[in-house]
Amino acid sequence: MAKKRKRRKGQKRTPAEIVGLIDRISLIVLIVSLIAVYCIIAIRMTGTVYPTEELLDGRAGIRFLDVGQGDCTLVTHAGYAVLIDAGPHAGSSATAEYLSRVAPHIDAFFVTHPHDDHMGGAPAVLRSCGVETLYMSAAVSHEYFYEETLRAAEEERTACVTLTEGSAWTFGDISVEVYDTFGFGYEDLNDASLVLRVSVDGMTMTIAGDAERGLEEYAADRGFDLRADILHVNHHGSSSSTTEKWLNAVRPKVAVISCGRNNVYGHPASSVLNRLRDRFIRIYRTDQDGTVTLRGGKWEN
Repeated sequence: MAKKRKRRKGQKRTPAEIVGLIDRISLIVLIVSLIAVYCIIAIRMTGTVYPTEELLDGRAGIRFLDVGQGDCTLVTHAGYAVLIDAGPHAGSSATAEYLSRVAPHIDAFFVTHPHDDHMGGAPAVLRSCGVETLYMSAAVSHEYFYEETLRAAEEERTACVTLTEGSAWTFGDISVEVYDTFGFGYEDLNDASLVLRVSVDGMTMTIAGDAERGLEEYAADRGFDLRADILHVNHHGSSSSTTEKWLNAVRPKVAVISCGRNNVYGHPASSVLNRLRDRFIRIYRTDQDGTVTLRGGKWEN
């Protein structure tokens, strides 16, 4: 094998060496340029440089995260992100890490109600992602995670909005309507849940935290347009929710149940599953399917 000759001090490069050096510099410049172009396109299309399906086809995504026995739903499209609930405190670091990759900037974070399985992960999410605004009802909890959420929001300079009446917002192509169910007199925080309808890229979703039959009936009787292709099943599929009246109001094609594997509550209840099956509604479950992702555009999930 021929030894590589060392260049003596002051010795000029040969034309071949100069051409080789230019080629190497050009290759480096090209690679850096391609990375820069990728980052610009990725951030403008999805809000993150992390490779996601949205980057490939531009279609919106609704992710129902597998957070065990809890709820955490992320809606993303064209660089905008809306988060609904953040799962329990247990496992919150993993939830926050995942969200920080796929949605490092969250335009709106809605907490349906102050229970650990929906709000316990909120402090970690607030500290890991750039959350623009936090939306909560006036329902208060005396659990540690509630005060910690408010403290994290203050530290991260996240705006906090307390909801006391129905409102609607638009974040890019994502529309969120909070129905005016604040007049319902609840005794349990489950029935203090926000009732929301999300629309994005041809998809519609109704989601209402842990709402039970009383709040479901109240919302249905108010005459709200609750119709949606996707139903995030209330209260993890508890037998106290997802009544015939609620299903008549929403009329979903797909139902997603967020619940933990082998959970002690027996969620989802067989009565709920039977009601969904009787209507030929397609069922996804995070305890069986893991994180469930539904895609927008020509909606044929």
